[in-house]
Amino acid sequence: MIRNIIYIIYIINLLLANQFDYIWPTNGSKTVTAFFGEARPHRYHVGLDIRTYGVNGKDVYSISDGYIYRIKISTDSYGNALYIKHDDGNISLYAHLSEFNPTIQNIVENLQIQQNSYLIDHLIDPGLINVSRGDVIGYTGDTGGLSGPHLHFEIRDQINRPINPLMTNLGRTLIDNMKPEPSSIAFIPKSDNAKVDGFPFIKEYSLKKVTSNQYQLRDTVNVKGEFGIALSVFDQVDSQPFKYGIYSIELFIDSLYHYGIEYDKTSFDQSNQIYLERNYDILSSKNREYYQLFKDKFQNNTFINKNSKGSIKKELGVHDFKIIVKDINQNETEVIGNFMINDLIKLKYDVFELVNGGWKIEFESIDKIIDFEGSMYKQKTDKSSPIPCYNKEHDTQPYIEVLNDTSIVVYNTNKIFNVLELQLETENGKSEIEYILLDNPVLDINGKFEIDHNYDNLFINFKEFKFSGMEPLLSYRKDGKLYNNKMIRRDKNTLSSESLNILDFLDMEDISIKYKIQNHSLFKRAYVEKMLTYPSQFSQKSFKDGQVLITHDKETFFDTTLVYLLDYKINDNQSIVSPFYIGPNSVPFNNPLRFSFNVFNNQETKHLVLSSYDINKSKWVPLTTKRKDSKIISSEIKQGSIIGILPDKKPPKIDNIIPRNNATYDLSSFDDFEIVISDDFSGVNHDSGITLKLNGKTLLTGFNLYQEKVLITRVKDYLEIGQNNYHFTVWDNANNKSEIKGKFFIK
Repeated sequence: MIRNIIYIIYIINLLLANQFDYIWPTNGSKTVTAFFGEARPHRYHVGLDIRTYGVNGKDVYSISDGYIYRIKISTDSYGNALYIKHDDGNISLYAHLSEFNPTIQNIVENLQIQQNSYLIDHLIDPGLINVSRGDVIGYTGDTGGLSGPHLHFEIRDQINRPINPLMTNLGRTLIDNMKPEPSSIAFIPKSDNAKVDGFPFIKEYSLKKVTSNQYQLRDTVNVKGEFGIALSVFDQVDSQPFKYGIYSIELFIDSLYHYGIEYDKTSFDQSNQIYLERNYDILSSKNREYYQLFKDKFQNNTFINKNSKGSIKKELGVHDFKIIVKDINQNETEVIGNFMINDLIKLKYDVFELVNGGWKIEFESIDKIIDFEGSMYKQKTDKSSPIPCYNKEHDTQPYIEVLNDTSIVVYNTNKIFNVLELQLETENGKSEIEYILLDNPVLDINGKFEIDHNYDNLFINFKEFKFSGMEPLLSYRKDGKLYNNKMIRRDKNTLSSESLNILDFLDMEDISIKYKIQNHSLFKRAYVEKMLTYPSQFSQKSFKDGQVLITHDKETFFDTTLVYLLDYKINDNQSIVSPFYIGPNSVPFNNPLRFSFNVFNNQETKHLVLSSYDINKSKWVPLTTKRKDSKIISSEIKQGSIIGILPDKKPPKIDNIIPRNNATYDLSSFDDFEIVISDDFSGVNHDSGITLKLNGKTLLTGFNLYQEKVLITRVKDYLEIGQNNYHFTVWDNANNKSEIKGKFFIK
């Protein structure tokens, strides 16, 4: 029934596409680099990005008859943008333009002069600037926030809701016979007792390609409790080298409809829904994108089918699933697999070193070993690739021999590959994955604490710098009582608590990891400060002995959330204060979280920049820093972040300026300055830090972020025959200034 309804909707969409008579919006190319509905930081991409192959100045056309109703000039975001209301009621948007056609450009410059601002956002009455289908309205460019020249193009309906442009006749422009390509699937625990293959964490699995349009989960996944499924998938288009988002996904459990999404139409008040629909936990921790195939709480997303359900809860036994993925041209791919509602076996074992260099492992409480999967790691790093263990004798590689029903022997470890990752298939069922040290006990244990907090649960993690092979305890005090709880080894180097309730965690004190080494205990202590927030309540709390103040506004988060501060060590640290982490790490923010730092008697704040540390790029990234007085600086974050304070006393650079000093130019050939500026860290203050005076008069200036070039309105209006004097000043965002004065001549 559901499939029939979806097919009918597809036919209706096809008929609707035929009612439009739009033309392609540019002669730059017909290559699209990004589709409607793709993920961008904290929002959806709600248009098409059309490639111009690094070239500016290609024609941009009105796709249909109408009138220009809005012109916006901004430094970031859409840059130079034009909005047209068409006779059919729809709105088209053309963004990142280099300039407009001569008529519109003249109107823009007049508006800038009238408003005494390079940046404008102006609504235009109907009929003042009419356009016809195919009129050149502007030229492609690289203004605004982008990574290279292109045309960003949108279509919106009468009430300004973005619709997928490829649902109109423009969709027929692209030749596409390629099917979506899934790469992996994730199973996500959603209840307190939920486990995936024995772990209360998200687990990812690769897929096997069976036919040209069918992929299969390689093995049955064991699940306990409520869970969700997510899919990593992309689309491609004939003769185009890019990876795109898909158009629709459906999930069926035991042949019954469970979830569906279709990227056809949205609204701007749903931009914050992006991380409720894509899995934010995997994105924030591993930078991988997954489409969630269940309706999460707090969702109000028009992309999602109203018949969609939440997390999956099934009875004991084996169940099947089917995922159908389509692109806009209805090219279809199917993903199938099975999951079993069942518990895995927790292995108990003893390890013995043999005289021949092998390692014997004896297991308790199992009847018979049927099969195994094993890999070997190097102990001293958490980034080494595993070496598969053969199940027969091998000259150089590690291999495993099943000695009897309850024992195995591992050979050829050579004291180099000395950590075994092992999972057994037994007559009792499948075991949990174990990590086993095949070497002497470790005595020097070091690592770092992490808090893993998503909306479903919270974990305390300890990441060992070197695999210990031990099973330490999580030790803490609560209500005056001492607790020692077992920890789970979630991967080779990461130990984790069981799932914790945030209210319980809030009351935990003296948190540490307790190792038993020979005849004594080794404690690794965590220094964490906590603050509970409610979505409907404003709250503030001081941290780090009053140095840090965190402010939670109403609706910063969708649900009750724990904000925490944890010390964080960074090699080659440049921060003048010890770095610290502000969490949560895996909870999507609805709005930014504000914080301030009091430097007390350290130094004045005028050159200090609050910064976040990018782990993947191993560098500090400046945050927009506000300075309340000589001691307090503040900023905001939209995700869990490592925070530090970096001094920046280096002024911005004026890399190039034309006219050259004392040069002479002909009036007919000189119509603009060319000024290129840059800054090494805090960035050019393009909002209020650029000033150009020509012959004593201040010109209207903007800034091209991509080219790092100053933009100026009507330089010719300020030129004089003979000597012309200029004074250019630029500030960065850390109160450093550069300036240059010069003169040139016009004849």
